Amino acid sequence: MPPTSLRAEVLQDWRANRPDPRGRLVLAAFRLAHRASRNRSGAWRVPATAYGLLYRVLVEWVLGIEIPWKTSIGPGARLRHGVGLVVNDRSVIGARVLLRHGVTIGNARAGGPCPVIGDDVEIGAGAVIVGGITVGDGARIGANAVITKDVPAGAVAVGNPMRLR
Repeated sequence: MPPTSLRAEVLQDWRANRPDPRGRLVLAAFRLAHRASRNRSGAWRVPATAYGLLYRVLVEWVLGIEIPWKTSIGPGARLRHGVGLVVNDRSVIGARVLLRHGVTIGNARAGGPCPVIGDDVEIGAGAVIVGGITVGDGARIGANAVITKDVPAGAVAVGNPMRLR
């Protein structure tokens, strides 16, 4: 990843979240925390750790949105409402992904593998995506769908158990 200015890195999701000020706030705070997590050495260790704790208190405890600062999320991420969103820090989320409220992305078993979400994916409210699976670019995940198998690029996955359309 080429070096970017702090401002550009922190505000990379700003335009994508124009209609949702909370999404803007959460993603800007996440980007700053993510950068801090990479710079926790030497003189930056104490301020980076303090910011990480502040981020967790404000975003997770106050806003109810759990996106750990180590999570890999591509640029242009979009949050709609966000409350109840839970993402495992080992999950990988591509660029321009839309996450709605109540979504869970993580492992199926403690310590197990986590999903890799491609670019331009839309994930409906209440969806659960777990295990070492891949969701292809441009896929759509329906509201309340439970995804435990790979979803091909451009596919629509709905229901529990998951069905492809």
